[in-house]
Amino acid sequence: MDQLLAALADPERLKLYARIVLDDLPPRDEDSDAARKHLGRLLATGLVERLPDGSLRADPAVFRRTRPQEPQSGVPRRLAGFFAGGRLTTIPVRPAVRRELLAHLTGTLFESERSYSEPEVNEAFRTVHDDTSALRRYCVENGLLVRERDGSRYRRVAA
Repeated sequence: MDQLLAALADPERLKLYARIVLDDLPPRDEDSDAARKHLGRLLATGLVERLPDGSLRADPAVFRRTRPQEPQSGVPRRLAGFFAGGRLTTIPVRPAVRRELLAHLTGTLFESERSYSEPEVNEAFRTVHDDTSALRRYCVENGLLVRERDGSRYRRVAA
């Protein structure tokens, strides 16, 4: 689905696609370099097909064949809406949901028997979200990560 949306994201390509859908594309309009480039992308994604007579047709079946992306594997169903493309898109506002998300993250990103430096914690959190300091702080506040008194090391609290 992402490829289809990306193909239609360009305004000129979208106009070309609309003209093909409406069967309003004179043959000479597909001869320019830009039109050929855009048409190539539409053909490659399956949005448009070339018929045996050389004419173009929009293929609506491509949208039925494309399934929405499956939720991130291993992410609980209730939390899947907070992820896109394997990354956390937003940190939940509701404390109970946020705690559930943080418990999931700490459980998957950190080993319980190991101690981590702050840069290591940041690097682990950065794999899912850019606001590493917020995630780190929320995990400490929720008792999921314990920070040494001097702030130098973190470790995951055993479940």
